[in-house]
Amino acid sequence: MLNFKKDIIWVFSLENPERSPSNFSGGILPASYLEISKLVFLKSSEAKEILQKFRPKLIIINKAFHDNVVNLARSAKELNIKVISIFDDMSFDYSNTIFVNRLETNLALAKLSDVIVVKTKKAASVLYDNTGLKAKIVQDPIRYPTSKPLSKIRYPLEVSWFGMHTNHDTLKATLDDMTNLNQDVNLKIITNHLDNLKKMLNKTDYKTIKINFIEWTFSMDQEVINTDIVILPYPNDKIRDVKSSNRIVDSLNLGRCVVISDAKQFEEFRNYCFFGNINKGLKFVLENNDIAIEKTIKGQKYVKKNYSLEVIANKWVSLIEKILI
Repeated sequence: MLNFKKDIIWVFSLENPERSPSNFSGGILPASYLEISKLVFLKSSEAKEILQKFRPKLIIINKAFHDNVVNLARSAKELNIKVISIFDDMSFDYSNTIFVNRLETNLALAKLSDVIVVKTKKAASVLYDNTGLKAKIVQDPIRYPTSKPLSKIRYPLEVSWFGMHTNHDTLKATLDDMTNLNQDVNLKIITNHLDNLKKMLNKTDYKTIKINFIEWTFSMDQEVINTDIVILPYPNDKIRDVKSSNRIVDSLNLGRCVVISDAKQFEEFRNYCFFGNINKGLKFVLENNDIAIEKTIKGQKYVKKNYSLEVIANKWVSLIEKILI
């Protein structure tokens, strides 16, 4: 009989893992739900010493933020401890220095893992095409309490965008294009590194777009539910190709209409969002309230059925039992 609290350790490589959305949704939530012990493993931590102290049967390594996690996985193998590694955004974009350095760590970690976990079918396909390694898919669960779906698309358009600073370039390109929208928009931008973003945007006159900058926190859902539409622009590049669907899932769960770029990796949500050019999507939902609301209501039901914490935790249980039993 497995004792999840004793036999398994869920490992995070950031000092404050709860500050990272990928750590929180993909690790802290399922670990807490399943009562799995959590461990912060830093660049200065001693791998073998920690493993010999706790003697787990399995470690689950969340997104790697430093290369010492490779030493942890190697020590685990030496001690006959099983290893699951989670890759949130294992990009093979060799033009980006940051991602090239991260890729070296991820590849070394992947080769030491008994099981590799990614968040989408597209991410699994990209990994296999580039390495020949196969991955299991376990999605990020819903992060927030479900909210009542919107009942009307208001005008001026009440819009929100949320995400981390790594998406600021995409946001700016979208805002530049939205200057041609000719619709009044109240836009909430909920993110980190606000000063850098403001500098990036202050050279452009966004005309009919009134921007409200809001520092990202884990209570950001309260800001989102006061808008009607969430815009989620995704460029067609190797970095965003392997991203989690968590922003789509959270937006639909919060009952907001979602306007998203034509991102093929998120095809499963096509019936519940407007896919395509962001400007065209905003015009469409304004002119077609009933369709927008119907899509949102159906989308909320879909994510509650398929992305609840209970559903995702059960996927983890199934995966863990196959490894340890």
